[in-house]
Amino acid sequence: MKHLFLTSSIGTPGVAESIRVKLGHTRPLKIAFITTPIEVEDMSDDSWYQDDRSALTKSGFDFFDYTITGKSSANFTKDLSGIEAIYVSGGNTNHLIQESQKSNFIPFIRDFVNSGKLYLGTSAGSIIAGPELPPYLWGDEVGAPNLKDYASYNLVNFTLIPHWGSDIFKDMYLGGRMSQIYTESFPPFVLCNDHQYVEVQDNRYHIIDVRNQE
Repeated sequence: MKHLFLTSSIGTPGVAESIRVKLGHTRPLKIAFITTPIEVEDMSDDSWYQDDRSALTKSGFDFFDYTITGKSSANFTKDLSGIEAIYVSGGNTNHLIQESQKSNFIPFIRDFVNSGKLYLGTSAGSIIAGPELPPYLWGDEVGAPNLKDYASYNLVNFTLIPHWGSDIFKDMYLGGRMSQIYTESFPPFVLCNDHQYVEVQDNRYHIIDVRNQE
């Protein structure tokens, strides 16, 4: 069974905790924290990143940092063979897909998920789980000058749009992003605010808002 948790911000209070309850685990889960998306980001203010890491730790995820940059299929087989889950961080989505293409990580992550192992993503890590990057990211070569195309991991049949309603992203979305995805020709979009996440089990998914949970 495929099992994914796609979040907008796993560091938002209640999100990681809710996922842990959904999993029902009472022991730490061994998980690889994919840091590739932050490699080209300005991390002078990394409070969101530290919040994500802290939330995972407090919720019982025993993670180690791992980048797919410069790796190969043989590295993934060796380095990630004993883990129970993969978490893909937020950051630069185009850099993430470029390095996924170069390292041949895409077939590995598809096999990993299809084998029943857990996938968790935040922001960029959630966007890339869909069939294709949203059009508002097309042409953004910052951190991805050698990007081949915009095809993504295709783990789910929709594209998550993170940080919906956030004041920080308001100008980006209302200033152009929404007009670029207003089309009938793209796979479905799921708009997800920072208090929500999407749980996917096989080909079914539902949206959880942690503010509505006791």
